[in-house]
Amino acid sequence: MTFSGLEKIITSSGRRSISSSLLAYLLDAFDNGFDGIDLDLFQSNTGYVRTNITQVANYLKDKGIILIYYYRDQGDKNNRDYIEENIFGRWGKQHYKLTSDVLRLYRRN
Repeated sequence: MTFSGLEKIITSSGRRSISSSLLAYLLDAFDNGFDGIDLDLFQSNTGYVRTNITQVANYLKDKGIILIYYYRDQGDKNNRDYIEENIFGRWGKQHYKLTSDVLRLYRRN
């Protein structure tokens, strides 16, 4: 992966501002010792519409930029089980992480 390749993916997402913001938030989270961010946190910090965020996240996942995990909010943030398939239905919440390719590109591995 290259920066120009990543830029093409972000531009092709149709929602460049959301894509760029999500990438920046994930890099900041990684730099601060977190493995990713929850959709709810990203939405509350940015004000973007949830449907647009999930659409962009799915696009970035398909392009190998992020990983999407699901969890069910049980209150304890330190004791969550993240899984790759949403078995929780409408109660499933999304958690985003950067792929190892993106972390290598930004020299965060």
